Amino acid sequence: MMKEIQRKKKVLIDLTNYGSLTAGFGQIAANYATAFSSMPVEDLHFVYLLRQKYMQEFGPNVTSVPVRRINKFLPFTLPKVDVWHAVNQQRKLLRIAGGTKFIFTIHDFNFLTEKKPWKAKMYLRRMQNKVNKAAVVTTISHYVADVIRQHVDLKGKEVRVIYNGVERIDALEGTKPSFATGRPFFFTIGQIRRKKNFHLLVDVMRHFPEYDLYICGDAHFAYAEEVRNLIRENQLTNVFLTDVISQNEKIWLYRNCEAFLFPSEGEGFGLPVVEAMQFGKAVFAANRTSLPEVCNGHAIMWEHLDTESMVQSIREHLPDFYKDKERLEKIKEHAASFSYEKHIQAYLDLYRELAQLP
Repeated sequence: MMKEIQRKKKVLIDLTNYGSLTAGFGQIAANYATAFSSMPVEDLHFVYLLRQKYMQEFGPNVTSVPVRRINKFLPFTLPKVDVWHAVNQQRKLLRIAGGTKFIFTIHDFNFLTEKKPWKAKMYLRRMQNKVNKAAVVTTISHYVADVIRQHVDLKGKEVRVIYNGVERIDALEGTKPSFATGRPFFFTIGQIRRKKNFHLLVDVMRHFPEYDLYICGDAHFAYAEEVRNLIRENQLTNVFLTDVISQNEKIWLYRNCEAFLFPSEGEGFGLPVVEAMQFGKAVFAANRTSLPEVCNGHAIMWEHLDTESMVQSIREHLPDFYKDKERLEKIKEHAASFSYEKHIQAYLDLYRELAQLP
């Protein structure tokens, strides 16, 4: 077994977010850990960089190693690899041994608007340092690729767009949440942060008393309290800010909602709109950032994010939306095009390409 491993090219994948299932990077790490270990790959051996408490066996073609503080100063404490893939742009980069080809994946530039100017500059400087070390920069949409070119000196390096893989969840039934009232409802999900524009939906719901709205996601941010206050001030009994929900609850909400509402202005990709499309749902989304690209004509786009325009759009498009069966099938087919198989294969091809370079 050892000789077989030695003859293979080695690829280290930084999965230090593994175990944080309520965060996007944690979900990516979990999916990567499963996908790469389960694929029959004869020419590559994977090294998973994990936090100590999540160290485990992933099968014969994976070596798990713990991330430790000493790795930062003594790179030889990590296995020598041919390719190193930094999945999370926010992680501090450990020292990489000479000869290793580095892939740096950039998901978004939200820090430019979310952080104070001095901190945004610091984040941008760190990003530039990682780009300087990278053999290839990858990203999750053409929108983000354009932003990279605006804010980072690529020094002639290529930016490759590899769309996110989206886990298929549409075959699962899910579990009805305890907060579901039994009335028809709209659904949205994401971290309760200002860039998501969930406060706009609160005002929209004043015009739809016959529907409930469930806003689900991590609500520890200060913006979440602003949304709660807005609900109270408007004395709305049909808007629920639920905090984090389980995967099974999320599936049930996608399956049973009348429409998925997503007025976000801060997406590098927009995973929830694709998940909603897996169920053939009516998706109403902001015509901003990556969402027009990812929706690709299969959603109703809000050009203007004001109450009157958003309400009018829902009233115009929702009543007859589910009558067009051909359209629903095309929506589902579009969602299925963001397969994890396609995503993983694109990275396998890139790993092999870089591993062969001198």
